[in-house]
Order: sequence, then C-alpha cells, then structure tokens
Amino acid sequence: MKKVLLTTTALVMTAGVAAAEVSLSGTAGVSSTKVGAAAARMTSGVDLNMAVSATASNGMTMSATVDLGEGELIDYNDDFAVDAQYVSNTADANQAVGSSAAPAITLGYNGVTVVVDAGGVDDLYDDAQHDDVSVAMTVGGFATTVTMDTDASTGHGSYSVGYTVGDLTATLTGSTDPDTTTAGGVTTDNSGSKIALAYAMGDLSLNASTDDGGDDKSTHTAGFSYVMDAITVSYTMKNASEEGWKDYDTKISYSAGAISASYATDEEGVSKVIAEYDMGGGATLFASSKTTKGTNNFQTLGMNFKF
Repeated sequence: MKKVLLTTTALVMTAGVAAAEVSLSGTAGVSSTKVGAAAARMTSGVDLNMAVSATASNGMTMSATVDLGEGELIDYNDDFAVDAQYVSNTADANQAVGSSAAPAITLGYNGVTVVVDAGGVDDLYDDAQHDDVSVAMTVGGFATTVTMDTDASTGHGSYSVGYTVGDLTATLTGSTDPDTTTAGGVTTDNSGSKIALAYAMGDLSLNASTDDGGDDKSTHTAGFSYVMDAITVSYTMKNASEEGWKDYDTKISYSAGAISASYATDEEGVSKVIAEYDMGGGATLFASSKTTKGTNNFQTLGMNFKF
C-alpha cells in the first residue's frame, strides 16, 4: 500500500512539474570602479533570475520571477553606481527595511495582464513612487495600463494611455495621488498628468511633451533623434515654467559591429561617456565615466557575462 501511495504521489508531482516551465538567466561581472574621491576598488557579483511559468486549463497564464544575487554589479550605463545584489526591497515605504523582496506574480488572460508585486511596481508618472498592482490591456487600439498602491493610508496610483496612428504615437500618463500637502497656508495637489508625442520620419524622429506637474511647475520638452549610418545624434530641450528653454540634453552614439560608444552632456555640465565591446557568447567589456564640470564622479572598467 505504501508503495502504491508513493508511486501515485510521484506521478502527481511529475505531472505538475511537466506542466510548468522553469528557466534561469542572469549576469555575472567583475570590475574596477572608482566613485567620487574614494580609491578605486575591485568588485564582483552575480545576479540570478529564476523564472517559472504555467498555463491553466482555461488559458490563463501564470508566471513568477525570483531574483537572487551575491556581491556587487556595476550599473555603468544608466545610474552610474555600484549595485549590491543581495535580496531586499526598500522601495515600498510600508515594508520594513532589509525585509525579503516578494517575487512579482504575473497573470495573463484574454489580453489582460495583471502584475502583483508589493512595493515593486514602477509608477507610470512619478519615478519616486512605487505601487503594488498593475493592470494592462489594449482596447480599440488604445494601450492602457493602470497601477495601484493598495495601502489604505496612501491610495496612490497612476495610469497610461497610448495610441499609435501611422508614424505618430501619443501617450497620456498621470497620477491619481489623492494626497495634498500644505505649507505656509498653500495647499499643493500631488497629482499630475503628462502628454507626450513622438513622430518618426525615416531616420529622423521628433518628440515633444507637456507636463502640468500638478500644482508644481509645469514643464515642456521638444527634441529630435537623427540616425546617420553608425552614428545617432539626439537633442532635447526643456522649458520649466517661468525659467525659459535653458535646460537641454544632448547625446552622440556610435555603433558598428561589436563596438558601441556614446557621449552625453547637459546644461549642468554633467558628461557621461560609455564604451562597450561585445566579445560574443554573452561576454561584454565595458568602460564608462561620469563627470560634473571636470570633477570625476564615477569611473569603471570591467566585464559582464550574461547567461
């Protein structure tokens, strides 16, 4: 009888495993990095992502990703920082600092995608905010996403609606933050909305946006990107309310074969240089630096291996 039960249990477990898919991916790297006035130091680390997915009988898909890591990896082309790879989540103010990060669960059914990730869902309007749930769908050509913070004390959320007609794409994003702050007798609404337009004309792309900023200063941007064979030039200028069009971002990129490089600068004198060499097989050599008006903020040289 025991043998029959054990055999039956094994068959059930095997069937469950066969119905799901498991995949591993990640990045391992080593580098020499200098941050600010500190001396350069060697860093090494690995970021491992385990993804599991399954499909129910009714067609609903379910997936989850577990992020594991050790040591430190270098964010050399975005934030220019040393990123610790231990598992933690402090993005949600309602979650204890140092507590384990809950994995994101993604559900898909009939064109609707739901992501549940406490404190880990990026707000669509405000980079400083994080939500718990997002719902995405396409209705009548409109790509719509809504995020929500389920904590009763905040009730924060955001939305995005995009529509494409030919080469023109229009996107509306906004915050549904119900909170207000009062200082000096003045009450400020923390919600806001932004309209962005993008138009592609062959090698030339144009973009513009306007952001009301809630009760804060409104901002407007206009820019372009132009591709000339291996070289791409982009420029964006910004007009903050009552400050004029004095802010700008400019970037020149080069990509040919295994080599890519870029140089970017802005009105504050912040310069960013990035160079990469694809060695094949998932290995990449990289070097980058960030300086502010001639003062070194960040320098790194290293190699990453993606698997």
